[in-house]
Amino acid sequence: MTTHAWKLPHVLKGTLTWVPPLNQWRLKMTSTGGTDSPRYCYAVWLRHLVKLSSKGFRVKGAHVGELGPGDSIGVGLAALLSGAESYVGLDVFPFSAKSDLNFILDDLVGMFSRREPIPDVEEFPVVRPRLRRYDFPEHAIVWDGFDDRVERIRADLRSGLETGHCVRYRAPWSSCDAVERSSLDLLFSQAVLQYATPLRGTYEAMSAWLKPGGLGSHTISFDAHGLSPFWNGHWAYSDGAWRLARGRREIFLNREPLGVHLVLAREFGLEISHLERERGGGGLPIGALASRFRGLDAVDLETRGAFVIFRKPV
Repeated sequence: MTTHAWKLPHVLKGTLTWVPPLNQWRLKMTSTGGTDSPRYCYAVWLRHLVKLSSKGFRVKGAHVGELGPGDSIGVGLAALLSGAESYVGLDVFPFSAKSDLNFILDDLVGMFSRREPIPDVEEFPVVRPRLRRYDFPEHAIVWDGFDDRVERIRADLRSGLETGHCVRYRAPWSSCDAVERSSLDLLFSQAVLQYATPLRGTYEAMSAWLKPGGLGSHTISFDAHGLSPFWNGHWAYSDGAWRLARGRREIFLNREPLGVHLVLAREFGLEISHLERERGGGGLPIGALASRFRGLDAVDLETRGAFVIFRKPV
């Protein structure tokens, strides 16, 4: 397989999105994967919560937002069950409208009630962040009023999420006005920021939504996501070939390395409270990358994923 041959199917797939019937079928079938599984949602939220708790975050009464909840708002429901006061999910496409949220809620309530351990690397080997221990985080859960929270969530699911009291959903969102400024104690995302476009506007919005002292908790993936047999192969496409591969797809990799995310975070007043990098291996050599990516910082060139906690200064 040559350096270029593996690009052709992806370029063709992107080009076909300009054919109206095929694009309509794509829109009908599109999904993000994962968040329609209650166990996945449970695993994701509790991993974030464990990491955040070590930084002093307390979920009791917190106003929580999620960027890119995907196929369901199940991770947000888990946040509410653990003690958050409110949750708002923000997405570019209403994926969650197709999900059975009552089914997901029932399963989550059962897992919390049984204090089930956090699903670990055996069950979800690619989910980040990884933890030292996967015990149920009893210390981080607010049990007072648990049954009342469940009923409030059910009431919002019945009445609709546009005007929910504790559960809200905004899809699509397109500006900082999607959420009241300085209203969130926590904003989190799970493998979403690598798709955010424009990335600068996303960081501006995230900073605007957080209260002073609020936290951002984000896992970010920097690999090719199936667009190459090499983890860093997305950096081998020329800009022209990348535009063809993207086609009309609303959600596509922005190809920005971790360093760009950190610069934008600082530009919009977010401090880096915690950072874990995951190193990639076995990728393309630097000479096989497109010219614009050959000058990347040496650390960025090796960073395949990251977990980062931002803090908005008081």
